[in-house]
Amino acid sequence: MSKTTNQEIKSKEEEKIVYDQEEFNKIQDELVEKTKGKFFKAQKPNGVKFTRKTLTKNLVSCLIFTYKHFKYSDGLITDYYQKKDLLHYLNEFPHLIRNFHHLKYWDCIQQMPTSPTEIIYKKGWYGITENGIAFVQKEIGLPKYALVHNDFAYEHTTNPYVMITDFFTDEELNDLLKL
Repeated sequence: MSKTTNQEIKSKEEEKIVYDQEEFNKIQDELVEKTKGKFFKAQKPNGVKFTRKTLTKNLVSCLIFTYKHFKYSDGLITDYYQKKDLLHYLNEFPHLIRNFHHLKYWDCIQQMPTSPTEIIYKKGWYGITENGIAFVQKEIGLPKYALVHNDFAYEHTTNPYVMITDFFTDEELNDLLKL
């Protein structure tokens, strides 16, 4: 049995679930003020060449298998898994999974952070995001193109937007989502 420290007890006492939108906004504003500008939208650098990345059927296929892994393994949205575990059914098709990490440009997956104070990620470990789940469940559309520089998506083209049904028919999608 592990020992519980005073700091862990204090942390548990400070946790609470917020259901009221106004209270949530107030807490969020306080956090933004407390961080004093540490979190902001990165400015698009001038004079650099951007690469236009396209949301492709291969990327969407990888997202579907990532979604299946979370759905059927009782994974939480806060869990991270190795790429090889998320896509183990697609290992025979390396051309499909080659650019899996590009899904982060559309905020469909996220890399596993390893430091609370610096931007450092654990190589090869990913989690699904709410956007990834909503896209697979046909709740949202995503921009087809992302403008990327230095492995960061600075912008997305607002036209065209795509839905998952632009890549797969409802019948194909249902077949892919079966266990």
